[in-house]
Amino acid sequence: MAKIIETDTEELSIMSSYSLWRNALVGLILGLVFYGISALIEKYYNSPVVAGGIAVIICGAIGIVIMARMYMPQTLIINLAAAATLWGLAEWTNGLGWLEVVIWSVMLYGLAYVVFSWVARFTKATPVVISVIIIIIAARTAAAL
Repeated sequence: MAKIIETDTEELSIMSSYSLWRNALVGLILGLVFYGISALIEKYYNSPVVAGGIAVIICGAIGIVIMARMYMPQTLIINLAAAATLWGLAEWTNGLGWLEVVIWSVMLYGLAYVVFSWVARFTKATPVVISVIIIIIAARTAAAL
C-alpha cells in the first residue's frame, strides 16, 4: 500500500540564499575601494564632499556588479540603501589619519551591507522597503548629531 504524503507548501518569508559572510566581505572590500577612490579624487578636487559623493556612487555600482555576479538577492536595494546611509562618509572622516579613515570606512561599509542584506532577505517588498527607509532615516539622524 502506498503512503500519501501531504505537504502544505507555504510561501517562505525568508530567502534561503542569504549569506551573511559574503555580504560582509563585499561590504569590507567596498570600504577599501571607497577609501582609495575618495583619496584619489580628493587630491584633484581638494573637496571631501565631491570626492566622497563620487566614491559612494562608484562603490554602489561596483557593489551591484559584484553582488549580481555572485547571485546575491536584492542587490539593488542593498546597494542603494548603503549608498544613501553612507553618503557623506568622506566628510565625517575628514581630518582623521589615513589609517583611521580606512578602518572607519571598512567598518561602516561592512556594517551597512550586513544590516541591509539582513533586512532585504525577506521576500515581501513592502516590509523590506519600509524597514530600509526607517534604518536610513535613523542612521542619517544619528550621523547628524
